Amino acid sequence: MTYASGGLIEATDYNGFVSSVNTLWGTGAGDSGYGQTTTLSTVTAASSTVTATQWSDLIARINSLRNHQTAGGLGSGITQPSTGNTITYLSSLSTQISTATTNRLLNAGDGNAAAGGGGTTAVSNATGWTVTRSLEISYTFLSANQMRYFFNTGGFFDYNATSSVLAGNTKSTDWDALCTAFGTTRIRAQSSSKEGGSGSLNINNTNAGFYDLTTSNTAVMRQYSPTATGGYTSNYITSYARLNAVPGSSTIIYLLIVFQDDAADTLDDTVSGTATLNTAGYASGNSYIANTWGTFGGNVTVAG
Repeated sequence: MTYASGGLIEATDYNGFVSSVNTLWGTGAGDSGYGQTTTLSTVTAASSTVTATQWSDLIARINSLRNHQTAGGLGSGITQPSTGNTITYLSSLSTQISTATTNRLLNAGDGNAAAGGGGTTAVSNATGWTVTRSLEISYTFLSANQMRYFFNTGGFFDYNATSSVLAGNTKSTDWDALCTAFGTTRIRAQSSSKEGGSGSLNINNTNAGFYDLTTSNTAVMRQYSPTATGGYTSNYITSYARLNAVPGSSTIIYLLIVFQDDAADTLDDTVSGTATLNTAGYASGNSYIANTWGTFGGNVTVAG
């Protein structure tokens, strides 16, 4: 780039800025792109004048990106020029575009809110089990790009078993405590995390974000029973996630919880009570960007 203080604003310089911003703001590709339709136009000829309005629109898009990404909507700190004024060199322009690119998957500007069909969905099974119990819910988007935009704008999915009601014998009570300790598994664009709960995870696959998932189940989190009561330390819960196609082509995400009972006990062998999987999709707020992810519906796929 030749953009520098004291020099002329060349079309290639301006168009380079526009291209970088449009990649984040528009359709983009992979983990870049919010799906917004108000992308910027480039200057078509090297001799064309870059107007104050064009610079103002460019800065407005950068401000919208940074407002969406930063707590409190602080923007870029760059002031838009007014028609008739001299367009001065903006030393922070390239830096702000680079920062927006680095932080493209963040949504700290106005928090997250459940959207569309992404409100809490639950599936439960009230019968007892002695070996395993699997509970799964899927979420379907209307298109692969809408699924991308959901994650690219900072959306995420949570799922847990913390409201399970397991009681009636020692083993069931121990399972109930493990459900609470397991906490919530959160799937973001490029990472996952345990939210809440207590104790230590045996599997903590923090790299299992949306863009890391495949069509096979990926183990995201696993935790064993934290107590030795009745010899139940071999019992564990695992959260899994998978897609119906590769990221960028997928439209469905599957969220699975497996309760695995490996305790070699003969007393109180059956787990009694209601095992429940709770899920929720949290989409980006739309104070600074339009909703491009649409609605997404939750469906019970496995309750066994």
